[in-house]
Amino acid sequence: MLLKIRVPFVDVNTLSYAMRHCLQRLRDVRQAVQGRRALATMDARMLADIGLSHAEAEAEINRKPWDIGPR
Repeated sequence: MLLKIRVPFVDVNTLSYAMRHCLQRLRDVRQAVQGRRALATMDARMLADIGLSHAEAEAEINRKPWDIGPR
């Protein structure tokens, strides 16, 4: 006995856009994590050079990886 399954129509363009969007989001998260790791290695002089206080750097470092929007 054959089982017939109906598959809904999937628009390839929409699926392609969604996949590109997800990949870009992952790239953005990765870049944010790398930037936060770099901040964690900076001393007070280096932070002052880029215009951040130690408290601001700590706040950025402690953000969740997926929290990539501006503060």
